[in-house]
Amino acid sequence: MLSGSLAVIGFVMLGIYIVGMLGIGIYCNKKYANTLSGFLTGGRSLGPWVFALTYGSTYLSASTFIGNTGTAYKAGMAYLMMPVAQVVLLPIGLVVFSHGLRRVSVRLGAMTIPQYVEKRFKSPLAGTLASVVILLFMVPYMVGVIKGGALALGSLLGLSYTVSVLLVAGVACAYLVCGGYMARCFTDVVQGVMMGFGMLAVLIMGFFVVGGPAEIAAGVGASDPALLETPGPMGWSNLFLFSSVFALTPWGLPQLVQTNFTIKDRKTVHISSIVLSIWLGAILIGSMIIGNMARAYFGNAYLDNVDAVFPNLVLAFFPNAIGAIIIVAVIAAAMSTIDGVLMTSGSAFGVDIFKRFIKKDASDKQVLTVTNITMFAIMAVVVVWAFNPPAMILTFSSFAFSVIAGALIVPVFAGIYSRKGTTLGCVASMIAGAGGTLLWYIVKPGGNYILGCPPFVAGAILSVIAYVAVSRFTPPLPQEFVDDLFSKEAEENAYAQD
Repeated sequence: MLSGSLAVIGFVMLGIYIVGMLGIGIYCNKKYANTLSGFLTGGRSLGPWVFALTYGSTYLSASTFIGNTGTAYKAGMAYLMMPVAQVVLLPIGLVVFSHGLRRVSVRLGAMTIPQYVEKRFKSPLAGTLASVVILLFMVPYMVGVIKGGALALGSLLGLSYTVSVLLVAGVACAYLVCGGYMARCFTDVVQGVMMGFGMLAVLIMGFFVVGGPAEIAAGVGASDPALLETPGPMGWSNLFLFSSVFALTPWGLPQLVQTNFTIKDRKTVHISSIVLSIWLGAILIGSMIIGNMARAYFGNAYLDNVDAVFPNLVLAFFPNAIGAIIIVAVIAAAMSTIDGVLMTSGSAFGVDIFKRFIKKDASDKQVLTVTNITMFAIMAVVVVWAFNPPAMILTFSSFAFSVIAGALIVPVFAGIYSRKGTTLGCVASMIAGAGGTLLWYIVKPGGNYILGCPPFVAGAILSVIAYVAVSRFTPPLPQEFVDDLFSKEAEENAYAQD
């Protein structure tokens, strides 16, 4: 914890950051958020740098700083492999999928993932299922994110955990409700830059304090020789679980998929993929190296509380103003994810449940009001739960990630590539994906996953099987509707702006 004049510096930096985020929210409220479409999509006009950092900072969060470093601290050198799949597959995915998502979302007039699924497969049931899954499982995910930000804030300024939770949640909710989607994007750019600086600063200082690869390996091995082996103390099951979940699930996570609806043009996608790859590599691989640095530096001191590793390492390396900046960067990482997840959850109720079932003739202004009220209500639930949070952030996040992605990943991408899918095929794939993922988490013969397969991978496989099998034996969608989605006109109008 910073003390004396350094504590004052910490409070000043935190205050500057908070005022800046709220200022962006006020600016975006006047320029973009005066209509429902503007609030939810910002006019569909994101350029490459804004898109890349919005996507990346929404994907990564405080769990990257707190959870990744804590997991590597506990699991050892083998977890240096875990981020590789993410750094490679996420940018490739942008190139492969983003254009199709933009084309179909514009053609359908979809602003949210439940809208997209419902309109693409002509199934109100599918849209409702998507909304329910999002509302149920985004809440536990946000709990883990807020815990990470609150731990960092408490370690910096000595604030109680309760006050820290309220501050992190309150600021993110305030600027998002005020400025909508573009407030989320512009704040995410600032937060993304802060995240990159924070991770690289700790990594570079670690090489000076702890030493290079040989010294890190020696220190890790001194704590436990098994940490130098593959897969390490946590076993193959967990290594595969975390690697697959965080590399593959982003393409089923609505807060990320919906971002693709708002890209400006095709060139944006290619530039963004390069920016994203470099940024992800610096932060993700850096976090795993830092976790092993911490094991070499602290030994076994934090085995019972691995989520405290990163904040304490920062304060050990930087008991000064730089440490304050880095901890504020962790808080920024939490907020950059909270805003995307919260907007997705709020719109899932306001747009996809309230307008469909409760007040079908609701005006855009009424839907926007309900969406904002829903975001406040969801945040209140998250805050209460965060007062008694899960023990290990990364495990909790992977569970929520997996169930949501298991339900949505097949319908989302079948919607842009498959002409053969049916309404019932979509519904069956969602049920099989979510249900299969949950089954794999719950049923563990001998303490291991069934067939050694990570839950999300099992859920995705079952979802594909259900989609193909049920679509083959159920009535197809109208041919003219499908042809229109894949038409030359749809292609030409893919980048129409609101």
